[in-house]
Amino acid sequence: MSHYTSIKTKYTNSNVLKKVVNKLGYPYIEYKSNKTIEIPVISSKNLKSSIYNSSSQNYLAFKSNNVSYNIITDSQSWTQKEIINIFLKKLELNYGYSETIHQALDLGFIRSKVITTNNKNNRFVFQRYVEIKR
Repeated sequence: MSHYTSIKTKYTNSNVLKKVVNKLGYPYIEYKSNKTIEIPVISSKNLKSSIYNSSSQNYLAFKSNNVSYNIITDSQSWTQKEIINIFLKKLELNYGYSETIHQALDLGFIRSKVITTNNKNNRFVFQRYVEIKR
């Protein structure tokens, strides 16, 4: 049984990454030409991004190196470091969880049961049937 409280992971699946960003309530812009996903994390009238001239939001960008995504941001975003850290922690946790479920389903497991505990955590039970021919 796995329990996620803190995860360090590489972002390798763009579909799962975009799904998680949506789940967290953030819009994103995907640029397929340079394999980048941009996410406005902080809205601020006082902070102007040096990278995105016409924007009043600070961005995190995920740029693909064909193996995984690297996180890119402008230095102005780090004036709100606590907000960025909270976002990244939520993203890591949800991405790891979503990628685990995605991989389990790809390997032929099926979700057979969802158990909700008293502390509002969900526990998923997966099963996989393998036929052995004799």
